[in-house]
Amino acid sequence: MDDTPRVAFRFGNFLLDDHERVLLHDGHTVTLTQKAFDLLVVLVRNSGHLITKDKLLNEVWPDAVVAEVNLSVNISALRKVLGEDGFIETVPKRGYRFVAPVETVDSDRLDIVLKQRLSARISVVEETHQEGLSRILLRGIARHKELMVSLALIPVVGVAVFWFAKSRPASPPIDSIAVLPFISNDAANNYLADGLSEATINGLSGVAKLRVAPRTNVVRYKAQSINLQQAGQELGVGAILTGQVSQKDDLLTIQLDLLDVRRNSEIFTSQYTGKASELISLQTRIFQDVSRALNVPLTGHQQQLLTHRVTENADAYRAYLAGRYFWNQRSESGLKKAIEGFERATQIDSNFALAYSGLADSYTTLGYLSYISPTAAFPVAKNYAAGAESEFRRSIELNSNYATAHQWYSVYLLATGRSNEAFQEIYQARQSDPLSLSINTDIGFHHYYNRQYDEAIKQLTSVLEMKKEFPLAHLWLGRSYQQLGRYEEALAEFRQVEGAFGGWAVSKAALGYVEGVSGNRREAAKTLSELEALSKQRFITAYGVALVYAGMGEKDKSFEWLKKAFDERSHWLVWLRLDPRWDVLRSDPRFGELLNRMHYP
Repeated sequence: MDDTPRVAFRFGNFLLDDHERVLLHDGHTVTLTQKAFDLLVVLVRNSGHLITKDKLLNEVWPDAVVAEVNLSVNISALRKVLGEDGFIETVPKRGYRFVAPVETVDSDRLDIVLKQRLSARISVVEETHQEGLSRILLRGIARHKELMVSLALIPVVGVAVFWFAKSRPASPPIDSIAVLPFISNDAANNYLADGLSEATINGLSGVAKLRVAPRTNVVRYKAQSINLQQAGQELGVGAILTGQVSQKDDLLTIQLDLLDVRRNSEIFTSQYTGKASELISLQTRIFQDVSRALNVPLTGHQQQLLTHRVTENADAYRAYLAGRYFWNQRSESGLKKAIEGFERATQIDSNFALAYSGLADSYTTLGYLSYISPTAAFPVAKNYAAGAESEFRRSIELNSNYATAHQWYSVYLLATGRSNEAFQEIYQARQSDPLSLSINTDIGFHHYYNRQYDEAIKQLTSVLEMKKEFPLAHLWLGRSYQQLGRYEEALAEFRQVEGAFGGWAVSKAALGYVEGVSGNRREAAKTLSELEALSKQRFITAYGVALVYAGMGEKDKSFEWLKKAFDERSHWLVWLRLDPRWDVLRSDPRFGELLNRMHYP
């Protein structure tokens, strides 16, 4: 028998028994999660006194480093069950205070109450496990000898628990979730936190009946103090998952909290601890536990996807996560660091497919953003990449909700001249990810290449209403303005892009083209000089120089530089037959010859 002195408290119509871990309201059991109960105990024991956030975090999560958001989630849960009687006062920027009068309840009076309420034994739900529920009930009975008439009662109680669990209505499945960027206890572990949150997004995206907010939507909540319920409503999801990653020596700890947005209540909180070498196993457990907590039905294939290990080597996986962390920065230095991480991953595990795809992504992006020449980038990327259309279709077949696959497949279809199919794919991408800035911008991009300029302007303006600083929306809006002869507006948009990217050959060429076509040859010539100066510092695509000459009406010069663009294998040439800026050259036989050399599919 436990000889610890029993302590209980009464406030309002509530009775809190810390010893038996039960909260009653008018004699009826109130269900709380484990951490919410612990938090209430600390507040009630210190009634009338300010308890700082740091103290509460240390008391309730003594063995873990957790984010402050865990505290606000559980305070919100307590206020929901305690009602609007003002039991808990928020002290801005400091902490919380329990302000209701609290009365200590003696053991005799407490025993009478507990005898009357056998159901009070089931009080704290421990991660929704039925065996945990049974254990709480049996422990409660064992501690009250007055209720233990004989051991024969135990089978009866077991049957009661079984009946309760079977008859209890299951929680409705949650069909959508947002995984907010995980945070880390140390800047050196930022790559690990980012990588795990992105991996969780990708893992859960394989569940057909679960919509997962893409990384592009949730990244704006990174390192912010936010209202989780509001974030969930903004993202249009039923649940929010937050996480914190910490590592001390070889011990890795991952704290997860899952919030039901609709009810503003905690679904589950869990801490995963293991050696750094057990990272992959911990991640697999996270996938399984989150999908189980959401109550989403899984097919056998989906269960296999959740347990599939991309590599068995934790060091290779950490190197891969570091590569993705730097790849997401999209800067020249970041992409080169990403290549280092992916190469190290393939050296550790030569069969690590994701690491090879990372190398393909990195070299492709270096070439696409003109950090290096296409001849230096794309042949290398091709060694690590697969076929285009067949792989897009296979990706969509495996996960029809994968917005990025629909998005890039639409770009491929547009480049091959299949504009109707392209529109279908880009709209499917937006249906899967309605808040994506890049997908909504690409709809404007499709309208531009289909010469639907008014529609493009309308679409791109709506993107800038979502985020006014989004550079690519400004780029395509400027191109749409120029085709309508609204040159000053076009120049203003291109200057916005220049301000964001600083010396990007694409935006400079866009400026030079409009300066030339609007009759300002002096400014166009100045832009050509700037491009020439930049070419001594970095790679400058000949395609952009050819465009400026085309805007100035200098056809021979334009064809000269288009030939150079072909020789350098400029990826911009795939848009040659669609881009309206080349209309001034289309009647020239040299243009048709160049198109024939392109061998469009």
